[in-house]
Amino acid sequence: MSEEEPMGSDLRDEFVVEELGQLYSRVDPVPPGLVERITFALELWSEDFAVLRPREELAAGVRGGETRTITFDSASLTVMIDISERQDGTVRVDGWLAPPDAHLVELRSPQGVSTTLADAAGRFVLDEVPRGLVQIVVRATEGNEPLALTPSIVV
Repeated sequence: MSEEEPMGSDLRDEFVVEELGQLYSRVDPVPPGLVERITFALELWSEDFAVLRPREELAAGVRGGETRTITFDSASLTVMIDISERQDGTVRVDGWLAPPDAHLVELRSPQGVSTTLADAAGRFVLDEVPRGLVQIVVRATEGNEPLALTPSIVV
């Protein structure tokens, strides 16, 4: 092979690359679900809206179970959610937007999209949410343009 030939141009190169792939698969495999999580997170990627940063707290819930509180911040919008366990194995998501406004709120998951409308005080509820990987998108009520996107979280 000359220096001008690209790698992979002969069978020896292909063999070496295949052996390296098998080695990495054994000693440092890709975590289960990583490709799906990355694909899920990138589906809405755009530079036209804020990607919110999370802060999480864990507390005893009012109804006896645990409640997780996660606050997502950006320069233009804050989304706070409480995730409460339900007895049927799903979760309830109570949320608040600041500054408060009536925006469309989408909860995206591999099972599909649930949509609700935040009221004028910025409050919204998503009930009977299946456990798993989710992402919240806040959209303008007019034009349906995305305003903010949370990172993917597990509920």
